[in-house]
Amino acid sequence: MPTDHAPGIAIRPAALPGRRHALPFFSRLRPWPGGLFLVLALLFWTSSGWARPQWRFHGRVAEGGQIDVQAAADGTIHLVSSRYYQFDRRGRLLLEEAVGDARQGGMDFPPAIAVDVTGTAHLLTRHNGSWSNGFELRYRRRNQAGTWDVDIPLGRPLPRNYVVGIAATGPDDVLVQASRQVANVWGNLGLWQTQDGSVARRGELTDIWRADTDARLRAGRDRIFLVSGRCDGDGTVYFTHCRPGSDCLAEMESNLRVHRAGSGRRWRCPACHDGRGRGHLTYGASQEVYYNRYDSRQRPAYAEDRRIFSGLGTWHLSIGLSAVAVSADGRHVLAVALRSDGSKEAGNAELLWTWSADGGESWSVPRAMGVRTDAGEGRRRPRLVAVDSTFFLFYSDREVAGISMASIDLAQGPSGSAVSGALHLLLDG
Repeated sequence: MPTDHAPGIAIRPAALPGRRHALPFFSRLRPWPGGLFLVLALLFWTSSGWARPQWRFHGRVAEGGQIDVQAAADGTIHLVSSRYYQFDRRGRLLLEEAVGDARQGGMDFPPAIAVDVTGTAHLLTRHNGSWSNGFELRYRRRNQAGTWDVDIPLGRPLPRNYVVGIAATGPDDVLVQASRQVANVWGNLGLWQTQDGSVARRGELTDIWRADTDARLRAGRDRIFLVSGRCDGDGTVYFTHCRPGSDCLAEMESNLRVHRAGSGRRWRCPACHDGRGRGHLTYGASQEVYYNRYDSRQRPAYAEDRRIFSGLGTWHLSIGLSAVAVSADGRHVLAVALRSDGSKEAGNAELLWTWSADGGESWSVPRAMGVRTDAGEGRRRPRLVAVDSTFFLFYSDREVAGISMASIDLAQGPSGSAVSGALHLLLDG
């Protein structure tokens, strides 16, 4: 069965005696299985001066309410909301431009952004229209010189075409995804590919999407990943991939995998990748969040997905809401989740976080951040990106209009799989 933290540790932090005086503490230790290991880990922790990594809150950094965020290879962070933004690797604003997305309400879904290996930014945004008649979708490209050199419509307005995604491995190697209603709340995901500044439709992925869930595209080293889901009463999460420049529709159809840990409705499934070509994903079940990763050959690391959050509260669908990011070396993985207050739209949700220092093998005990957000029925979730070992969280703070940012450097904490499980417990005690 999935576990919440590293197995094989007999003691939780609450069971440890007080730490005020080190020598009396060690003199009172009783023999435990693995106790010597814990004592040595605690000595190493205190002598090295390590402390639990701390969040730094930067306040409001952008307008809007629906966002997508990506970090470029040089550490520049690109964000799209109602406007387009760039931040440096320390979270400082570099530029702001009046190019953005018109669907920014709490019950809208996010726009989409991708940044390719050259630093070219690619946007997919929604304008005009309605959910029943469809919106105008626009693909826009910002080249390395800082000029928006492509601005073209994508297809025609179709009912419920508000769920969009984009992935790019080069200026003219872009995969675009948009939803379409077929019957009631169920529909398909259409795929387009760019060529010489124009887009060509490639077909649709069928039976993997429902209208009150989103879908995401992300580009890895040599793969483009797609996650989607149908949050029916006994829901299913779908993960698939293709090679850049290939017949992505055919490859994604043949590479489709399902995830069904937990119970009830399943979905709200962000994904990311590390520099080793591995895909990482989290997804929600009833009041829980699960994690898995795929290796460079796109095989799941764990036969059973691992539960990393539980007790997340009820709302209209009661699906666990999350975001995940991973450092380029794959060692540090950070996930956040929302604990709802029971409102229909998860409109007053508490942000929780957990992290792994060994590539997702073991996880810290989840902790509250002291921040509350409006999840918009799961459609307005936070976004996470990593620059080296520093992770940036972008979210809608209930106390501050617009988009706020927080950051944390996980290099402040422990590393190494040999001691990470014990140190997670000690640090979180």
